Amino acid sequence: MMDYARVDRAFPEPVSILLPVCDEVEGIEAVLAELVEVVYRHLPTGSEFLIEEGGSQDGTKELLRSLRKRWPFLDIVFKDRREGFAAAARSLYHRARCPWVFFSDSDGQCVASEFWRLAAQAQGFDFLLGVKRIRYDPLLRRLTSTAFNALSRILFAVPSPDINFGFRLARRQAVLRCLEHCADMPTLLNAELTIYAHALGYRILPVEVHHRPRLFGLSRGLQPVSLPRDAWKAFLGLLRIRNKVRRLTHA
Repeated sequence: MMDYARVDRAFPEPVSILLPVCDEVEGIEAVLAELVEVVYRHLPTGSEFLIEEGGSQDGTKELLRSLRKRWPFLDIVFKDRREGFAAAARSLYHRARCPWVFFSDSDGQCVASEFWRLAAQAQGFDFLLGVKRIRYDPLLRRLTSTAFNALSRILFAVPSPDINFGFRLARRQAVLRCLEHCADMPTLLNAELTIYAHALGYRILPVEVHHRPRLFGLSRGLQPVSLPRDAWKAFLGLLRIRNKVRRLTHA
């Protein structure tokens, strides 16, 4: 078994780091410092660090502007109003210009050094998908995620137990091709990308990575009051995608 602690921090091609941010004033400085020092500074010349700020109302905008003075290479787009996760993620994927894109959530639960665990196995694959060794998410989110991933495996046989986790390394052109088909699950865009990546024959490798409890702020994910509606939307979205995948693979 490979000892990832000894893997050299090197990658053969430039990488676009993609980070969607909204209302993370308490933790975003620590998240950025970790990504900059552990990942970005070790990437090849030509790499970039892109941030999509999604209309924050808690002081995140002002803090990011201040942090850009410390790290002038941060390429930040600020939005006047909230457009949601899918819009932010799409914008980031389209803004990227490097051969590889590294997408990470900005809530502080992702461990930046685990990028190198993905990078160490990138040769020969198109999508390296992080899979949480231990999930430090609220109980409701763990239960719904387990059910969603199980249904996705039944419908699509995607070779990953965690298809929506926002910690992944992928070839940019492969992501853009898959993104052309994504229109049915706006709150689960990375899951939809993963399904189309598998349907289009891209090489996918799930990689176990460390995950940690949220240290800053409150989770703004799935809420009990919206669970029935969100679950129904996700189910209908999966059915629509299944029909599209069938047409796509039999074309």
